[in-house]
Amino acid sequence: MYLKRIWHAFAVCLMLLSQVALAEPLSSGWLKHPDHPPVKVQLTLADVDAGQVGELNALLDVALSGDWKTYWRAPGEGGIPPTLDWSASENIAAVDWHWPLPQRYVLQGIETLGYKGDTLFPLTIRLKDPGQPFRLKGTLTLSSCTNVCVLTDYPVELSGQAAGLKADDGFLHQWGEAMAKVPQGNGGAVLQSIVWDEKQQLLQLAIEAASPWQQADLFLFGEDETVSELIFSRPQIQTDGKRLTATFGVKHWLGTPDLEGKPLLIHLADTHLSAELSGAIVTGHVAKPQPSLPLWSLFLMALAGGLILNIMPCVLPVLGMKVHGVMMSSQGSRSQVRGHFMASALGILLSFWLIAAGLSLLKLSGQSLGWGIQFQQPWFIGFMVLLTWGFGLNLLGVFEINLPSKWQTRLAGAGDDSRLGHLLQGMLATLLATPCTAPFLGTAVAFALGADYPMLFALFSAMGLGMALPWLMLALWPALAQRLPKPGRWMNWVKPVFALMMLATCLWLLSLLQSFFSVAAILGLGALMLLLTLGLLGKRYGTQVMVYAIGGSFLFASLALGVGYLTRDAWVSPLPSDHHWQPLNLVQLKQAVNEGKTVFVDVTADWCITCQANKVGVLLQNPVYDALGDDRVLLMRGDWTKPSEEITAYLKANGRFGVPFNQVYGPGTPAGNPLPVILSSDGVLAALAEAESRQ
Repeated sequence: MYLKRIWHAFAVCLMLLSQVALAEPLSSGWLKHPDHPPVKVQLTLADVDAGQVGELNALLDVALSGDWKTYWRAPGEGGIPPTLDWSASENIAAVDWHWPLPQRYVLQGIETLGYKGDTLFPLTIRLKDPGQPFRLKGTLTLSSCTNVCVLTDYPVELSGQAAGLKADDGFLHQWGEAMAKVPQGNGGAVLQSIVWDEKQQLLQLAIEAASPWQQADLFLFGEDETVSELIFSRPQIQTDGKRLTATFGVKHWLGTPDLEGKPLLIHLADTHLSAELSGAIVTGHVAKPQPSLPLWSLFLMALAGGLILNIMPCVLPVLGMKVHGVMMSSQGSRSQVRGHFMASALGILLSFWLIAAGLSLLKLSGQSLGWGIQFQQPWFIGFMVLLTWGFGLNLLGVFEINLPSKWQTRLAGAGDDSRLGHLLQGMLATLLATPCTAPFLGTAVAFALGADYPMLFALFSAMGLGMALPWLMLALWPALAQRLPKPGRWMNWVKPVFALMMLATCLWLLSLLQSFFSVAAILGLGALMLLLTLGLLGKRYGTQVMVYAIGGSFLFASLALGVGYLTRDAWVSPLPSDHHWQPLNLVQLKQAVNEGKTVFVDVTADWCITCQANKVGVLLQNPVYDALGDDRVLLMRGDWTKPSEEITAYLKANGRFGVPFNQVYGPGTPAGNPLPVILSSDGVLAALAEAESRQ
């Protein structure tokens, strides 16, 4: 009896010891192939969550030495993803492979997606009958490459009972680290569209995130056999706050695949986001993204665009003030002349930095971005009205802006008391330049607004440097200014001309407010400003001089209008009435193109000087005017005078952040053919002819 009890206790101990042994994860140990020593693999099984009945967790550890790499589930332009053939297994229903986000590798111009070093692949093994023993038997096939590729098979066999396969602390830690690298859930991101353009072989995705994008990347995979055989290029990504547009080039070994309705899996990565999205592909037209350019060419474009802004009509009134300043300061000392123009250049650069800072804040908050969008706000236009009005009256000598006496003393002691005025003139010139879009400027602005913040500030600094370049040259070589005519009595006639130019700008800005307020309100404000101006003139020069000035102005205006009317046919053609334009509607646009029509899109704004120049100089002139009036041409116009999310999204989808923007669609160019910023008759006619041709 005593021996029987001892034997029973011994049996219980053996059972407990066996259960403890079974409580450890199962491991294949490191598997190596004698012909390929740089690579070794290990498969380990355990039960992480006992609540998931019938599921086991596995970690496939792939250790690659040196520059050897293996591949993601969609390897890119070359390579084979790792596979596990488990068909010889017992009591195994499925093996689900979880893929960590890959890295991009480029060798001799070929880009692949994969992993280097030590990589853990989490697997989920589903059992047919959780209460019965299982046997995982199969072959792991692994492709590994440097400048050569090796395909290696590793036999894998593990068996046991699901009950008691408890994960230890080491396995739990590794499992958590591995799953953290696998995209799971949507992370607050919403997939808005997946559009396949068969003609251009482009796939474009639009995604909205919960917070602004930082450094996004996307990896695509399709379970469908057709999609799984596609090769996707590195995406061209454009972001605007919380919105992302990614465009992929697509290749298929069979030529042009039919992707309508095919499911697509998107693995998404950003600084603080790892997500997995899915959706169905729809056929449509994809706008070509802005071509990638080397940084040096972008900086040259920004520099040239800023330089050209100096001769745009928006900046002309301030240029008049600067010419006057040059003449007045040309007889000063070299240090004074240098100080004047350095202050103007600094004012221009400071304004561009302030614009870049404001756009960065809008980008961080997820708001829409664009060049000249401040002119969509009536408060800004009102501020510019008052500013130009004040500068105009100041040039007329109605009043002078004086600093406090202490500041004047200090500045005078430094040898120059007008640098603040020159700095303000530089800032005003920049503000007036923003409704103008110069050649080269559009590409630079588009890239800057889609780039990271340091690049945004760098490109806006290049634009400011380009605009400030003439004043910097005068600051570096003051002798150039000293060769100009000396100031004299004749300046008394030049200064009022510059003042009238500034007041004309004020009236133009005042007219822009009619888009926001009633005509009566604008006329009332204009009348009030006119009365204030006349009152200030009378106070400054006396009532008699004011009356003579008003009478002379009306007489001169009457003579000019009379001469202009009598000789109108000799120097201008009367402009025809504008065509009927439909509001920009992408659904109607696509439908019209499918019906074989040509669609001319004009995105414009009342405050855009370049837009008005294109309209008067090209769109309302023959032969373009007659061509646009053809019954086969549908005219669509997007009015960006006021903020419009639809028009902003359309601009950004086409890689633009400002107006004017013109594009022609048709059977020959279903994805759209963008036109240059400055239109020409030949360019518009050629685009219309190309759009009408069927390819």
